[in-house]
Amino acid sequence: MAHIRRYVSVIFAMPSNVTRLYQALLRDASRPISIRLRRSLSEWLAGKGLPALDASWTATEHEADGVRLNVERRGDCGRYTLDEPCDGGLLRTRVTYTESVPGMTGWVVVTVDQHGAGAPVTANAPGFVPVYLRTARITDGAVHLEDSPVVVDENEVRRFAHTLTERARRVPVVVVSVEARDPAAARARARYLAEATAGVAVVGLLADMRAQDGFNRAMGDGLGVFGGGVRTYLAPFDPAEERYPYRHRPLSGGLIRNEGDRALDRAIDGIIGETARRTLPDEVQKTLRVVNRVLAGRSETREIAEAAATVRVGDAGSEELRRRMMAKTVKPAPPAGRDDTNADDADDAVRRPREAAETGATTATATAVAAPALDAAELARTVAEAVVGEMRTELEAALSLAVASGTAAAPGGSGGSGGSGGDSGELSRQIGTLAAHVLGLRELVTERRGSDELLSEAEDDADRLAGELEALRDEHDRLSEEYADAVAVTRRLSERVRVLERRLAETGRPVYGVAVEDDDLFEPASLMETLIEARQRLTHVVVGDTDAAATRLDLHHPALCRSWAGKAWDALRALDDFAGARSSGRFAGGFYDWCANGSPGRLTIPTGMLSMRESQSVANRAKFSEPRTFSVPVEVDPSGRLLMEAHVKLRPVGYPAPRMYFHDDSGGATGKIYIGYLGDHLPNTRTN
Repeated sequence: MAHIRRYVSVIFAMPSNVTRLYQALLRDASRPISIRLRRSLSEWLAGKGLPALDASWTATEHEADGVRLNVERRGDCGRYTLDEPCDGGLLRTRVTYTESVPGMTGWVVVTVDQHGAGAPVTANAPGFVPVYLRTARITDGAVHLEDSPVVVDENEVRRFAHTLTERARRVPVVVVSVEARDPAAARARARYLAEATAGVAVVGLLADMRAQDGFNRAMGDGLGVFGGGVRTYLAPFDPAEERYPYRHRPLSGGLIRNEGDRALDRAIDGIIGETARRTLPDEVQKTLRVVNRVLAGRSETREIAEAAATVRVGDAGSEELRRRMMAKTVKPAPPAGRDDTNADDADDAVRRPREAAETGATTATATAVAAPALDAAELARTVAEAVVGEMRTELEAALSLAVASGTAAAPGGSGGSGGSGGDSGELSRQIGTLAAHVLGLRELVTERRGSDELLSEAEDDADRLAGELEALRDEHDRLSEEYADAVAVTRRLSERVRVLERRLAETGRPVYGVAVEDDDLFEPASLMETLIEARQRLTHVVVGDTDAAATRLDLHHPALCRSWAGKAWDALRALDDFAGARSSGRFAGGFYDWCANGSPGRLTIPTGMLSMRESQSVANRAKFSEPRTFSVPVEVDPSGRLLMEAHVKLRPVGYPAPRMYFHDDSGGATGKIYIGYLGDHLPNTRTN
């Protein structure tokens, strides 16, 4: 069984140096896929210096300037693999397709993977995807995948809302709201998003304010989009049943206007990341495995349709299949007084023992039916073993007869010529050789059959475990969103209380009747948004070059980054409040004292989130201290770099465990606090 475990681990554990950057499943019912796909790919590949694809190519390789293309085609399926060098590794784009077969729509699977340990890269939709989407009506299995934004006017709102609520939808839907001050800007944003997410999202552009108002009414409270903003609606989606609106992430118009394409790129990364990790549908997984075997020459093209039929039968009629097979093989005992040779057809043969079991009969037939039913695989093995047994008996009988005949044909005694005896010996040797060959073939067939069964079982187990893993991931994401929502509500209420207390202290008026607008409160959705907001709003905190580290956490852990962003924002505001007080002489202690002895109106964080020193084993070893050394102004340190030991633990334990490192110069020459790093846990003695 060890080889089964290894096989399953290969399926589930993509090598640690391989990162899936993009994955699109394109359902295409229009034949032939191969011609339209080849034409779409040719122009894109030509831009990389590769020759135009030729219809006659079935197995060929081409290389130009370090870019390598491998073409594999056989029958109605094929695969194109493009390898491009990237920083410290390899970027591999793989395009696999198969034409429609009875009961299954043809599909194209496009993946982009990063191989190697180089710096992480991002990947948008490959350039040929929009071109291919224009060749036919291509879907994700439920909704039409467009090559450009869908313009939604007030008459199209209902139809577009139906697209959002389609239960079988797999891809996110991105809605771009009206930019009243610059309508052209909204159109440009929609085009930018559609091109980058082609194949993995549907982008809708609200045509005007009437369309926007109608759309927001259809979505309901908390689920609309406005003010030049963009919102991503994940699948599944039903506005009437949605409990956690923030799961469908909004991107404010103000942030887009300030950051431009950088803000849109974060939305794109979230969309592509959402689809890249999704498990392919069962029938695509099974037929994709067969396509790979066909292209390797280990299977025939007809097996693609057989695999699709197996999935279809398994999904729609596994019980019916079992019933029919049992009807062909189970021979029930005939009722008393009835001649078995006049038994009814197979359906009646199955119905009688079932009725006997239901009425509580104690006959041998009822007992047999009450036993556990054989599944299809077990039944097939039983039939095969019975056939082999029968053939072996007949073969042995034939061999025995042949030996006896050969012996009888030889004349007895020494007076014989000996020729017949030689012929008999030769015949015996041939029969023995034949028997050995038959035995070897039987063992080979048995071994092959056993290995195929084990491989099939491993594949089935892999599919089952993949489904369970996907369900657990979805549940984890849902719980993380619930937690993030709860934290956001708590933060909003705490901020209201703080503002009201401050206004009360300033005016002496009672708290009641003092209004606080939610629009004035910043609710971070990602660590990167938090850093941007801190640079714009906090006067005593300076954020260093840590955008890449923060963005990696946002992309790799989209379900958790919102709660981390909230904690980071609280810590940054507390640091800013503290630095303002200390630099002005209103407070003389350190940041830990500030948080441990907080007073009303003071912004603090729990001291459990703080660590003001690293261990000696970390601080005194260059292997660990160097990653914690960050840039500071020469007024703080003449070298321009400084070891920062103080840090905020956004998550105390577990993986990942983000950290924010800072240096306190609020009582020094600059009167500010410097943020050197916000990202994943840095290496220490436990991680190395």
